[in-house]
Amino acid sequence: MTEPRRLRGHKATATCCIASRDRSGVVATAGEDGCICLFDMRCKDAQHIAEVAQEPISSLSFKPGNEDIMYVSCGNAVKCFDLHNMASPWTPFKSYTYNKEEINQISCNSKATFLASTDDGGDVKV
Repeated sequence: MTEPRRLRGHKATATCCIASRDRSGVVATAGEDGCICLFDMRCKDAQHIAEVAQEPISSLSFKPGNEDIMYVSCGNAVKCFDLHNMASPWTPFKSYTYNKEEINQISCNSKATFLASTDDGGDVKV
């Protein structure tokens, strides 16, 4: 087994990470700084760092079958971003605010027909 690698890019605590199923070596991280960092493990530094929220990001999910789309939860909202359009400022093309409390985790099913979110109040929204 190789030595673990430290990925740097956040200015505050990293809160979550996901690995791409479609793109070998691609990892996305999010943090309390409201930023998303995209890493290609073949490279030393973060490939993209984007500030997408003024509050901590709690969860990330790639859209199955189209990993150019990323779902991001912050506060009680889920924002949808197109990774092809990473111009600054990085603005969501869609946003959902169905949860009343802060979202803890989001997950998309394998066919990308359902996006579920869980929050601090115990609610699960699909």
